[in-house]
Amino acid sequence: MRMEGTEARTFSCGNLFAAIYYLPTMNTHTSSLIAVLLTMLFGACASFSANGQLIPIIEIQGEAEVSPYDGQTVTISGKVTEYFGDSWYMQDAFGAWNGVYVEGPDVMIPANSPYWNSDRQPEVGDVLEISGTVAEVDGNTQIIDAVLVDFVDFWNATPMGVWVTASEIQDEQYEGTRVRLDNATVLSAPDSDGYWTVEVEDGEVTCWGVDTDDPAGNEDPDGPTPGDVYQVYGASHQNGDAYVLHVGDIDVLSLGVAQLESAEWTLAPNPVSERVVLASADHASGSIVRFEVIDAQGMVIMDMQTFTGQSVDVSQLGSGVYFVRIQLPESGFAALSRLVKR
Repeated sequence: MRMEGTEARTFSCGNLFAAIYYLPTMNTHTSSLIAVLLTMLFGACASFSANGQLIPIIEIQGEAEVSPYDGQTVTISGKVTEYFGDSWYMQDAFGAWNGVYVEGPDVMIPANSPYWNSDRQPEVGDVLEISGTVAEVDGNTQIIDAVLVDFVDFWNATPMGVWVTASEIQDEQYEGTRVRLDNATVLSAPDSDGYWTVEVEDGEVTCWGVDTDDPAGNEDPDGPTPGDVYQVYGASHQNGDAYVLHVGDIDVLSLGVAQLESAEWTLAPNPVSERVVLASADHASGSIVRFEVIDAQGMVIMDMQTFTGQSVDVSQLGSGVYFVRIQLPESGFAALSRLVKR
């Protein structure tokens, strides 16, 4: 789907080349006049081609911290991968350097009945051609003051995103690019500014935003809770000295048990190599407890009965982050504690 203005523009330039083709068949006076007009028109079309030339996003990123187009007006075409109202991310190819953050509060997609009956802002899956100014904002290469040149298509499938580790997401090459974190265990719930943290195999990642409208029904209805295990999809965005993940979608792998505030449980030492001791300020040593160890996929890999104050052999566990679920059979009390195995 192309907007009317673009079709008219293409048709006019097409007529230009057709007229040039037929010039030899016209009389001298007519052909001379047409030639002058065509020269003017060709200049206009050539000017459009130069000024409206689509620039690949990888060239705008420049494969560097600062864009070579900083301060210049550019035109790009790509797919919306994440959207946040007045701002969104666009990508024109898969992989590093191929995404960019766009700010365009005035960009509106025209109504397209019966699919949508009024103008709307860009959404995930839209394919757009936009023009705007390249700017470096807080370390991010962005396109600001975006205007819509052409609305190309809608409801396109969103790419899975590049699988990255905690260390890789801190790499400049993924700025603006759709990425994903696999087997990410939630460490902290969203704060008042919407930031929350997860842990993957090689470290922690800060996320921003929450998926609350997943048409596949895979989102966590009560939001990120410590112990939940997700696959998280989003775009990398620099925030200060580090990169955060602007979340667009989550897939729930397992839901954890929220740690209860009524008891303070400790696992020591933590991190642990061989044996860990479970203790509680609220429960006397020797209290019977059910001790479960849960891996990053949400699977229970240890399930045993033990006593507070007694050490538990965890030497057979592989290195990584686990959660220990503690249950008191008599009261039904349950709590969750994080355990790091060296």
